[in-house]
Amino acid sequence: MVRTRRSLLAGAAGLCAAAATRPLRAQEPGLFGPLGGDEFREPTAVLTVDLPQLQYPGKWNPRPGAMRELAVELRLRTRLEPVREPSVVTADSRKLFDTPFLYVAGEGQLPALGSAAETALGRFLDLGGMILFDAADGGTDLGFERDVAALLGRILPGAALTRVAADHVLYRSFYLVDTPLGRTNTFDHVLGIHEEGRLKALLVRNDLGGALARGEGGLFTWPCTPGGAEQREWAFRFAVNILLYATCTDYKADRAHVETLLRNRRWR
Repeated sequence: MVRTRRSLLAGAAGLCAAAATRPLRAQEPGLFGPLGGDEFREPTAVLTVDLPQLQYPGKWNPRPGAMRELAVELRLRTRLEPVREPSVVTADSRKLFDTPFLYVAGEGQLPALGSAAETALGRFLDLGGMILFDAADGGTDLGFERDVAALLGRILPGAALTRVAADHVLYRSFYLVDTPLGRTNTFDHVLGIHEEGRLKALLVRNDLGGALARGEGGLFTWPCTPGGAEQREWAFRFAVNILLYATCTDYKADRAHVETLLRNRRWR
Protein backbone atom coordinates (compact mmCIF):
# COMPACT_ATOMS: atom_id res chain seq x y z
CA MET A 1 0.00 0.00 0.00
CA VAL A 2 1.31 3.44 -0.86
CA ARG A 3 2.01 5.47 2.22
CA THR A 4 -0.14 8.38 3.27
CA ARG A 5 1.31 11.85 3.76
CA ARG A 6 1.00 11.40 7.53
CA SER A 7 2.91 8.11 7.61
CA LEU A 8 5.72 9.28 5.32
CA LEU A 9 6.19 12.52 7.21
CA ALA A 10 5.92 10.77 10.55
CA GLY A 11 8.83 8.63 9.46
CA ALA A 12 10.74 11.80 8.64
CA ALA A 13 9.96 13.17 12.09
CA GLY A 14 11.45 10.08 13.67
CA LEU A 15 14.62 10.44 11.63
CA CYS A 16 14.98 14.05 12.71
CA ALA A 17 14.47 13.09 16.34
CA ALA A 18 17.35 10.63 16.07
CA ALA A 19 19.83 13.03 14.47
CA ALA A 20 22.90 13.89 16.50
CA THR A 21 23.72 17.48 17.29
CA ARG A 22 26.78 19.41 18.27
CA PRO A 23 27.30 23.17 18.57
CA LEU A 24 27.72 24.90 15.24
CA ARG A 25 31.23 26.23 14.93
CA ALA A 26 31.91 29.84 14.03
CA GLN A 27 33.44 30.37 10.61
CA GLU A 28 37.20 30.79 10.57
CA PRO A 29 39.64 31.86 7.85
CA GLY A 30 40.61 29.25 5.28
CA LEU A 31 40.09 28.23 1.69
CA PHE A 32 36.47 27.26 2.26
CA GLY A 33 36.11 27.80 6.03
CA PRO A 34 36.96 25.86 9.22
CA LEU A 35 37.88 22.20 9.05
CA GLY A 36 39.57 21.09 12.25
CA GLY A 37 38.37 20.47 15.77
CA ASP A 38 35.22 18.45 15.10
CA GLU A 39 34.23 16.67 18.30
CA PHE A 40 31.00 14.76 18.59
CA ARG A 41 29.04 13.70 21.60
CA GLU A 42 28.27 10.04 22.14
CA PRO A 43 24.90 9.20 20.61
CA THR A 44 22.06 8.43 22.96
CA ALA A 45 19.57 7.26 20.33
CA VAL A 46 19.83 5.96 16.81
CA LEU A 47 17.38 5.21 14.05
CA THR A 48 18.04 3.26 10.90
CA VAL A 49 17.66 5.24 7.68
CA ASP A 50 18.06 4.33 4.03
CA LEU A 51 19.60 6.52 1.32
CA PRO A 52 17.86 5.13 -1.75
CA GLN A 53 19.05 5.86 -5.28
CA LEU A 54 16.74 5.80 -8.28
CA GLN A 55 17.53 3.30 -11.02
CA TYR A 56 16.29 4.21 -14.49
CA PRO A 57 17.20 3.29 -18.09
CA GLY A 58 20.51 4.92 -18.93
CA LYS A 59 23.44 6.22 -16.85
CA TRP A 60 21.68 6.14 -13.50
CA ASN A 61 24.82 5.39 -11.46
CA PRO A 62 27.71 7.53 -12.72
CA ARG A 63 29.30 7.72 -9.25
CA PRO A 64 29.04 4.21 -7.78
CA GLY A 65 29.17 4.06 -4.00
CA ALA A 66 28.47 7.74 -3.34
CA MET A 67 25.47 7.06 -1.09
CA ARG A 68 27.38 4.28 0.67
CA GLU A 69 30.12 6.73 1.62
CA LEU A 70 27.57 9.31 2.75
CA ALA A 71 26.00 6.62 4.92
CA VAL A 72 29.38 5.96 6.54
CA GLU A 73 29.87 9.65 7.29
CA LEU A 74 26.35 10.03 8.66
CA ARG A 75 27.03 7.12 10.99
CA LEU A 76 30.21 8.81 12.23
CA ARG A 77 28.86 12.34 12.52
CA THR A 78 25.22 11.96 13.60
CA ARG A 79 22.86 9.76 15.57
CA LEU A 80 21.36 8.43 12.39
CA GLU A 81 22.20 4.79 11.70
CA PRO A 82 22.18 4.47 7.91
CA VAL A 83 21.91 1.04 6.34
CA ARG A 84 25.24 -0.45 5.33
CA GLU A 85 24.22 -0.73 1.70
CA PRO A 86 21.76 1.94 0.55
CA SER A 87 18.89 0.68 -1.56
CA VAL A 88 18.47 0.95 -5.29
CA VAL A 89 14.82 1.59 -6.14
CA THR A 90 12.73 2.06 -9.22
CA ALA A 91 9.89 4.53 -9.49
CA ASP A 92 7.31 1.72 -9.46
CA SER A 93 8.69 0.17 -6.27
CA ARG A 94 6.84 0.38 -2.94
CA LYS A 95 10.23 1.01 -1.33
CA LEU A 96 10.20 4.45 -2.93
CA PHE A 97 7.92 5.55 -0.09
CA ASP A 98 9.95 4.08 2.78
CA THR A 99 11.98 7.25 3.36
CA PRO A 100 11.43 10.93 2.48
CA PHE A 101 14.78 11.15 0.62
CA LEU A 102 15.59 10.02 -2.92
CA TYR A 103 18.91 10.40 -4.74
CA VAL A 104 18.87 10.70 -8.53
CA ALA A 105 22.27 10.93 -10.23
CA GLY A 106 22.91 11.34 -13.91
CA GLU A 107 25.44 12.24 -16.56
CA GLY A 108 24.41 13.71 -19.87
CA GLN A 109 20.77 13.32 -20.75
CA LEU A 110 18.12 12.02 -18.38
CA PRO A 111 15.97 9.65 -20.44
CA ALA A 112 12.19 9.74 -20.32
CA LEU A 113 10.97 7.75 -17.32
CA GLY A 114 7.43 7.17 -18.54
CA SER A 115 4.09 8.45 -17.31
CA ALA A 116 3.67 5.84 -14.56
CA ALA A 117 7.11 6.60 -13.11
CA GLU A 118 6.49 10.33 -13.26
CA THR A 119 3.16 9.90 -11.48
CA ALA A 120 4.85 7.92 -8.72
CA LEU A 121 7.59 10.53 -8.28
CA GLY A 122 4.97 13.27 -8.16
CA ARG A 123 3.13 11.41 -5.43
CA PHE A 124 6.39 10.93 -3.54
CA LEU A 125 6.93 14.71 -3.55
CA ASP A 126 3.32 15.43 -2.61
CA LEU A 127 3.58 13.07 0.36
CA GLY A 128 6.51 15.04 1.77
CA GLY A 129 9.53 13.52 0.05
CA MET A 130 12.49 15.40 -1.38
CA ILE A 131 14.48 14.40 -4.46
CA LEU A 132 18.16 15.28 -4.76
CA PHE A 133 19.22 15.45 -8.42
CA ASP A 134 23.01 15.28 -8.81
CA ALA A 135 24.65 16.24 -12.11
CA ALA A 136 27.83 14.21 -12.51
CA ASP A 137 29.12 16.43 -15.32
CA GLY A 138 30.11 19.03 -12.73
CA GLY A 139 29.07 21.95 -14.93
CA THR A 140 30.50 20.88 -18.28
CA ASP A 141 27.25 19.64 -19.87
CA LEU A 142 23.81 21.10 -19.17
CA GLY A 143 21.92 18.16 -20.65
CA PHE A 144 21.05 16.60 -17.30
CA GLU A 145 20.00 19.95 -15.87
CA ARG A 146 17.76 20.61 -18.86
CA ASP A 147 16.07 17.20 -18.63
CA VAL A 148 15.61 17.44 -14.86
CA ALA A 149 13.93 20.83 -15.29
CA ALA A 150 11.61 19.34 -17.91
CA LEU A 151 10.80 16.34 -15.70
CA LEU A 152 9.96 18.53 -12.72
CA GLY A 153 7.85 20.76 -14.92
CA ARG A 154 5.72 17.73 -15.78
CA ILE A 155 5.37 16.26 -12.29
CA LEU A 156 5.03 19.64 -10.53
CA PRO A 157 3.02 21.73 -13.01
CA GLY A 158 3.61 25.44 -12.65
CA ALA A 159 6.77 24.98 -10.58
CA ALA A 160 10.24 25.92 -11.80
CA LEU A 161 13.79 25.41 -10.60
CA THR A 162 15.13 28.60 -9.06
CA ARG A 163 18.26 29.57 -7.17
CA VAL A 164 18.24 28.55 -3.51
CA ALA A 165 19.15 31.61 -1.48
CA ALA A 166 22.49 31.64 0.33
CA ASP A 167 20.72 32.20 3.66
CA HIS A 168 18.47 29.15 3.25
CA VAL A 169 18.45 26.76 6.20
CA LEU A 170 19.88 24.09 3.89
CA TYR A 171 23.28 25.75 4.40
CA ARG A 172 23.10 25.51 8.19
CA SER A 173 20.89 22.54 9.05
CA PHE A 174 23.90 20.85 10.70
CA TYR A 175 27.09 22.51 9.48
CA LEU A 176 27.60 26.14 8.52
CA VAL A 177 28.30 25.87 4.80
CA ASP A 178 29.04 28.79 2.49
CA THR A 179 29.26 27.07 -0.90
CA PRO A 180 27.63 23.85 -2.21
CA LEU A 181 30.88 22.18 -3.20
CA GLY A 182 31.24 18.84 -4.93
CA ARG A 183 33.90 17.35 -7.16
CA THR A 184 33.95 20.76 -8.84
CA ASN A 185 33.39 24.31 -7.69
CA THR A 186 31.69 25.53 -10.87
CA PHE A 187 28.50 26.90 -9.29
CA ASP A 188 28.20 28.88 -6.05
CA HIS A 189 24.54 27.93 -5.60
CA VAL A 190 22.08 25.09 -6.06
CA LEU A 191 18.70 25.09 -7.77
CA GLY A 192 15.50 23.96 -6.14
CA ILE A 193 11.72 23.94 -6.15
CA HIS A 194 10.31 25.47 -3.01
CA GLU A 195 6.63 24.82 -2.34
CA GLU A 196 4.45 24.44 0.74
CA GLY A 197 7.23 25.88 2.89
CA ARG A 198 9.85 23.30 1.96
CA LEU A 199 12.26 22.25 -0.74
CA LYS A 200 10.66 19.47 -2.74
CA ALA A 201 13.48 19.06 -5.25
CA LEU A 202 17.13 20.05 -5.27
CA LEU A 203 19.53 20.11 -8.22
CA VAL A 204 23.25 20.08 -7.40
CA ARG A 205 25.48 20.80 -10.41
CA ASN A 206 28.96 20.47 -8.86
CA ASP A 207 28.96 16.64 -8.95
CA LEU A 208 28.38 15.96 -5.27
CA GLY A 209 28.57 12.21 -5.77
CA GLY A 210 31.95 12.53 -7.45
CA ALA A 211 33.35 14.03 -4.25
CA LEU A 212 31.91 11.27 -2.07
CA ALA A 213 32.60 8.06 -3.99
CA ARG A 214 35.47 5.70 -3.19
CA GLY A 215 36.82 2.80 -5.21
CA GLU A 216 37.21 -0.79 -4.07
CA GLY A 217 40.69 -0.01 -2.75
CA GLY A 218 39.32 2.59 -0.34
CA LEU A 219 40.70 5.57 -2.22
CA PHE A 220 38.48 8.37 -3.47
CA THR A 221 37.74 7.77 -7.13
CA TRP A 222 37.71 11.32 -8.48
CA PRO A 223 39.87 14.31 -7.50
CA CYS A 224 38.18 17.45 -6.23
CA THR A 225 39.23 20.60 -8.04
CA PRO A 226 40.47 23.12 -7.25
CA GLY A 227 40.39 22.57 -3.47
CA GLY A 228 41.48 18.95 -3.03
CA ALA A 229 40.87 17.25 0.32
CA GLU A 230 39.51 20.39 1.96
CA GLN A 231 36.93 20.81 -0.78
CA ARG A 232 35.95 17.15 -0.40
CA GLU A 233 35.34 17.62 3.32
CA TRP A 234 33.03 20.53 2.60
CA ALA A 235 31.20 18.44 0.04
CA PHE A 236 30.60 15.80 2.73
CA ARG A 237 29.35 18.49 5.09
CA PHE A 238 26.93 19.82 2.53
CA ALA A 239 25.70 16.29 1.81
CA VAL A 240 25.05 15.77 5.53
CA ASN A 241 23.09 19.03 5.59
CA ILE A 242 20.96 17.90 2.66
CA LEU A 243 20.14 14.56 4.23
CA LEU A 244 19.17 16.11 7.55
CA TYR A 245 17.05 18.73 5.81
CA ALA A 246 15.27 16.03 3.80
CA THR A 247 14.52 13.92 6.86
CA CYS A 248 13.37 16.76 9.13
CA THR A 249 9.96 18.13 8.28
CA ASP A 250 9.57 21.47 10.08
CA TYR A 251 12.69 23.53 9.53
CA LYS A 252 12.36 27.20 10.41
CA ALA A 253 14.73 29.84 9.14
CA ASP A 254 15.25 31.22 12.62
CA ARG A 255 15.82 27.81 14.25
CA ALA A 256 18.11 25.99 11.90
CA HIS A 257 20.04 23.84 14.30
CA VAL A 258 18.64 20.35 14.72
CA GLU A 259 18.70 20.29 18.52
CA THR A 260 16.81 23.57 18.68
CA LEU A 261 14.31 22.16 16.21
CA LEU A 262 13.72 19.18 18.42
CA ARG A 263 13.20 21.28 21.54
CA ASN A 264 10.57 23.27 19.69
CA ARG A 265 8.92 20.39 17.84
CA ARG A 266 5.19 19.85 18.33
CA TRP A 267 4.65 16.97 15.93
CA ARG A 268 1.08 15.87 15.29
